[in-house]
Amino acid sequence: MRSLWFMLVNDLVQLLSDLVKIPSVTGAEAEISHFIAEWCESHGLPVEILPVSSNRSDVITRLTSPQAGPRILFNGHMDTVEPGNGWTRDPFGAEIEDGRMYGRGTFDMKAGLACILYVAAICKAEGLPRKGELIVTAVVDEESIARGTYALIEKDITKGVDLAMISEPTDLNVVTAHCGRAVFEIEVRGQVAHSELPEAGVNAIEQSAILVNALKGLRGPNHPKIGTTRVSALRIDGGQEEAMLVPDRCRLLVEQCLVPGHTMVSALEDLKRLIAGIGVDASVKVPARVTPFCEPFEIPDDDPQVRFVAETAGDILGGTPDLNFHRGPCDSCILVNQGKIPTIEFGPSGSELHKPDEYVQLESVNRTAAVYKQIVRKLLS
Repeated sequence: MRSLWFMLVNDLVQLLSDLVKIPSVTGAEAEISHFIAEWCESHGLPVEILPVSSNRSDVITRLTSPQAGPRILFNGHMDTVEPGNGWTRDPFGAEIEDGRMYGRGTFDMKAGLACILYVAAICKAEGLPRKGELIVTAVVDEESIARGTYALIEKDITKGVDLAMISEPTDLNVVTAHCGRAVFEIEVRGQVAHSELPEAGVNAIEQSAILVNALKGLRGPNHPKIGTTRVSALRIDGGQEEAMLVPDRCRLLVEQCLVPGHTMVSALEDLKRLIAGIGVDASVKVPARVTPFCEPFEIPDDDPQVRFVAETAGDILGGTPDLNFHRGPCDSCILVNQGKIPTIEFGPSGSELHKPDEYVQLESVNRTAAVYKQIVRKLLS
């Protein structure tokens, strides 16, 4: 089986290259999902297609043993952000130089996705699992509002899963904590007046400026590893370009990156208190969306699942990886908070995430795949 492993590792780079060459910006994942389904079938893997929205589907493969055992989920997202400007290389060229592959999605997260797909193929070829079940899911919409992973929960694909692993890039460290994300819509109210007599009214845009400048006072709890919640004003909209009116309405969109221990409910109350304290007339609400906003989470360092993953990765890497955290929300937050599944991230090294000339270190891709294979071998043999 050793020769099979090294043969497949050589092909792993080809799979990653094929994935990178398929543009799959959020909302346009149809082509890559078709490719992944065909790739799985060509490697003898069973394929399930889970429609998520119009022309957008998750791709699922399951390897199930008749013998009872743990149920393990490997999850990765197919979508990427837009390539944007400033590239010195073809963002869909999958160019390789000095042990790096360049391209949009190489690092976030087609390398990790390629790893879990290939590990499924290896396990199938080696007759694994001998007990329990391995579920591999390639999902849409992670870069937006996590429709793909949320659909897995809604359709009970994740029901009874004992451990989920997400192959986000972690620089070969084990990520056990995540910030969440809350977004609030604020309507600031003023009083209309003729713009030649502004003192006769209350300018809602000027009141909004007072509020935006006060946002830095929102702190929330302090997390020992991550620090405090961060807040950003994302959008402001108010007034009329030609009308000679002091605007009586202005709308803001405010985001908070929540550290573990800071919930959306408490963040909303903090924001309301801030508004009341500065004397601005405004109302706040959570915007409607089809999936929940991401609450933060943290799995304790001494959790048995964390110790297991860290020790298993250490077997492959030759040293115990760091236990780390991510500030940005991702599908882990959905699996933990809505799916009630212990979820840990492990993935390759690289740089320029969401930037021009994004790349992944290919040696770290091989190591990531080896760690995932070892996890399956230990849990499902």
